[in-house]
Amino acid sequence: MSATIPFTDGLMLRYLRPENVKALLLPATDPEHERVRSLLVSAYDPSFLDIRSVESVDVVHREFQTAVHASIAVHGSWDKSVPTTEQARATVEIPATPPVHWIDMSLETVVAVKAAPAGSLLASVDAEAWAAADGAGARRDEFERPYQLQYADQPPFDPAAPARRLPLRVSTLFFDRLDLADALRRLSQAKRAVDAASPQPEVHDGGTMLASSAWLAVFPATTTDEPSQTTEQLVGDLLATQGFVAAFETAP
Repeated sequence: MSATIPFTDGLMLRYLRPENVKALLLPATDPEHERVRSLLVSAYDPSFLDIRSVESVDVVHREFQTAVHASIAVHGSWDKSVPTTEQARATVEIPATPPVHWIDMSLETVVAVKAAPAGSLLASVDAEAWAAADGAGARRDEFERPYQLQYADQPPFDPAAPARRLPLRVSTLFFDRLDLADALRRLSQAKRAVDAASPQPEVHDGGTMLASSAWLAVFPATTTDEPSQTTEQLVGDLLATQGFVAAFETAP
């Protein structure tokens, strides 16, 4: 009788193979690479990054069961009487024992994308003449100088332009059952801990970071009938409202 491998343990064994990690990020059933796009826009501000296509994903580092310690501090004060009528007060900060959050699989990746310029470019700044300051709080001897900012449209998208290479950290949690309340709580707690413990990575080739990491939740795949497929879509939609990405994998 063969032993049954727990879902999380089985996934760690599966993702020892680089091709299986690549299949998680770029599944064959996702030709437009929507999963990677969703991971990118959860970490990069989409108002400054108009992704037109995902060219490739390189996994440069992989780690299992990464411990993240949430930072907690206890604040207090200490009073002491001195010979005079004055008091000396000192504030102390005593670190408490922080809870540990475990990231089942941490990935450091570089995603090559073709992206169109987003936002507007500041073209010129025109200064107007000095004028007396206006408003109820302004003094009679105060002056102000208005400025007019002129913006220009971004150049059109050039599909022949070189791809932009964007670093993307993907923190992945494995869930052995579909318990959405528990999943959202674990993801939110772990995300806060990672954002507090890890500075936002340097941005290469443009882009404004929203978070230190993108977050991927992996659940056991449901059966292939239509109601189950609808459930997977709804789960993905729910997690997306909180900035997380869902994936479903068959049990190892």
